[in-house]
Amino acid sequence: MLDHELVLKCNELCLIGKEHSFAAQNESGLFARDTRFLSELSLTLGDLSLEVLTMQEISPTHLRIYSTNMRRTDALQPHEIVVVTNLILGTELTVNMTAHNYSRIAFASPMTLLVAADFLDMFEVRGIARVDSVVPQPIVREGAGCALSALASDGVMLTTTVAWSGDPAVRSWGEDISGVELIWQLDLAAGDMATHEVVITPVPHGAPFVMPPLDDPQHLFTTAAPFATGDSELDDYLNSSDRDLALLQTSFPEGVIPAAGIPWFIAPFGRDSMITCLQTMHRYPYRAQSALRVLASLQGEKIDPFREEQPGKIAHEMRYGELSRRGRIPHTPYYGSIDATPLFLMTLVACDAVLQDDAFFAEMRPHAERAFAWIEQYGDLDDDGLIEFAGKQEDAAHISQQGWKDSFDSLHFADGREVKGPIALVEPQAYVYAAYAGYAEALARRGEDDSAFRARAEQLREVIERLFWMEDVGFYAQALDGDKQPVDAISSNAGHVLFCGVPSEEHATGVAARLAQPDMNGGWGIRTLSSEMATYNPISYHNGSVWPHDVSLGMMGLYRYGHIEQAQTIARQLVKLAGYDPRHRLAELYGGYADDGNGPVPYPVSCSPQAWAASAGMLVAQVLTRQL
Repeated sequence: MLDHELVLKCNELCLIGKEHSFAAQNESGLFARDTRFLSELSLTLGDLSLEVLTMQEISPTHLRIYSTNMRRTDALQPHEIVVVTNLILGTELTVNMTAHNYSRIAFASPMTLLVAADFLDMFEVRGIARVDSVVPQPIVREGAGCALSALASDGVMLTTTVAWSGDPAVRSWGEDISGVELIWQLDLAAGDMATHEVVITPVPHGAPFVMPPLDDPQHLFTTAAPFATGDSELDDYLNSSDRDLALLQTSFPEGVIPAAGIPWFIAPFGRDSMITCLQTMHRYPYRAQSALRVLASLQGEKIDPFREEQPGKIAHEMRYGELSRRGRIPHTPYYGSIDATPLFLMTLVACDAVLQDDAFFAEMRPHAERAFAWIEQYGDLDDDGLIEFAGKQEDAAHISQQGWKDSFDSLHFADGREVKGPIALVEPQAYVYAAYAGYAEALARRGEDDSAFRARAEQLREVIERLFWMEDVGFYAQALDGDKQPVDAISSNAGHVLFCGVPSEEHATGVAARLAQPDMNGGWGIRTLSSEMATYNPISYHNGSVWPHDVSLGMMGLYRYGHIEQAQTIARQLVKLAGYDPRHRLAELYGGYADDGNGPVPYPVSCSPQAWAASAGMLVAQVLTRQL
């Protein structure tokens, strides 16, 4: 069953089919809190070859699979045996299998369901080499069920229970893996059918898994009213995006926050969640409140070089698997980003502008003050008023490039030269500006003195305009290097500067003109890097690919500066891009090849659905309907 593309998600649990991407890794299985609780799930009918006819997504938690014999046998014509399998995900996975005999003779065969769990950490599934293997335990039978277990290297017993209907024969399966084969004997008269059901339940380490609440007035897990613009293509895209955003909302142990993306990033992410909340603030402000609370609970308390934690810093990524628990990776949480902290503040002030919730603002105020203190005491490495990061790669578990373009090779000069740190990327400075300016407005709404924050915002705006604007190019530098020299690559980062409201009208017009050139927009939206740069590669992660969330921020920045037609052109490009997916879903990123009329080139291991890609649709809705 898991050898076809599928995604089911219910809160923390996610079932993934292995054709979900082009990845070399086999990412199929049932995952929860970074552990694979089910790695094998397959159904056979003796020697009869079954092929899938269709897989119907009944809901985000329910998949129906129709399979049949496609070939003639000595006794059967094609299509005379049909198996309908329903996969239903809650806090457990229910597998309901009904075999139909549509032939005119009796049909007898064993029906075998293989269920196995390797209990790998998600990072191992992604390719990190294991040091200490989990140790499979003897299978424990109890009544109409059993427990598959393995002992993790930190002493945690990982368990998946399996319960079944009927009276199947049960046979252990695998040597280095915990698995069973459940074998029912089918004896179907002509026109008869038989149903069997198996319930597979992951046993959590820590708090129990829970279902999303049925009563959800704040739409933490449910969508608001469907979009109905009168444009069916646009509505299909917007409503698909809206459903994906609801699907990705997850109640992790710390609270409800959007999971960043499936399959690899079902976890709280500082940067991703805050950008998602900023993109959707006008529609789902209470989701932002919840996400802010989660990140506030994880805010840095001490100096910890391994996790890159510092007082007041906002977490980059939280993980729950064995490798995190053992300290083999620093994600408990990991703080290696330069932008999560200012984005936290940006989201807080944007949320306050919408809800004006005095109690919530008072609750978050100590966290905001600590975040501002981090910006000024720890984020600014050399007291020049900018926030920087070292830009050095320590090991595979730590990130050298700590902006949103976090691949190791994402930053070069236009001629391809490497950039030496400390590095001051342009867009985090813009986030800090927006945080200062927005916080000043929040104070003013409450009748408090806003002058200090307003002055800081204006001072930083002047610094950005002076140090990052390249007059000879008419564009913003992507960064400053360790010698404070502008990194002159033409990139999408400048779109974020527009989104934050930093540029003068003159500079904004220059950025708009440059983003409209074919080297920066090949028809699918703004490229991450100009095709004229030395390191351009349309199928790279950040050097010329197209990321819908990145496109949407630049698009909204253009809109806010009055470049309405250009912004709407980009919005329609995203709608067109989504139209190539049968679900009208935007993936995490795409190859940056120009639109030649034959559709986009997918990126090999793009997450889908992915939170900030889905939330791009909410900005598209604003731009095309002109309802801000």
